[in-house]
Amino acid sequence: MIDFLKTLWAFPFACAAWTTLSLGGLAAYPYFYFTDFKASRLRNFIYFQGKIIQIAIWFASLGNKKVLGNKPIKEPSVLVANHPCTYDTFVFSSFGIKNHVGIAKGWPFKIPFYGKYIEKAGYINSDGKTAKEIVELARKVLDEGLHISIFPEGTRKKETGRFRSLAFEIAIKCNANVVPFAIKGLEEMLPPGKYWPKYAPVKYVQLQSVSSSNFAVEAGDLKMSKYVKALIIADLKAEK
Repeated sequence: MIDFLKTLWAFPFACAAWTTLSLGGLAAYPYFYFTDFKASRLRNFIYFQGKIIQIAIWFASLGNKKVLGNKPIKEPSVLVANHPCTYDTFVFSSFGIKNHVGIAKGWPFKIPFYGKYIEKAGYINSDGKTAKEIVELARKVLDEGLHISIFPEGTRKKETGRFRSLAFEIAIKCNANVVPFAIKGLEEMLPPGKYWPKYAPVKYVQLQSVSSSNFAVEAGDLKMSKYVKALIIADLKAEK
């Protein structure tokens, strides 16, 4: 009964957010089509979409949404986070980060309108590509002064799973820092396998940047993945 009431509370905000995103994506398509899908404008639009999702999350959490540790990221970096929920891809908008390009598996690129937008915004579809190819694509993004965003678990998991090493291989080979983010509460609001959110308090935390130069050793990407995962888990367990 309690879960039903929590879902009943969050339901209208989720509907409003996704309806707005769908209609907004449809309405904006002619503009982007006739302006040749300019990447920087698309990244701004995706950022705006993220803000809509975050407003819905704020209401669904009854205002119990915290954003902690927000600091400007001066150098192009690799942004990583745990991945408990579908909404995670929009978390970076809570930190005012517009200039990032995500790396994702193929399915988001098949979503109507949104898939086209992220493709033209320069997001990297990892399907069918080797790690070496992805690293080189990421290098070009970082060289343009943009951040790379990636979820090292590779898929949504309620309990933080193994971090794959690709994000950290990119950081080391491209001499970029890693900025970790801890996401707590979304695994309760919309767990993997569920379609409708429910009330839950939410917290996002930007952790201290980690220098990849400290891991420029043999199997450094694996060591860095374990180190960053440990930082995120420690923060998830901390009371704030």
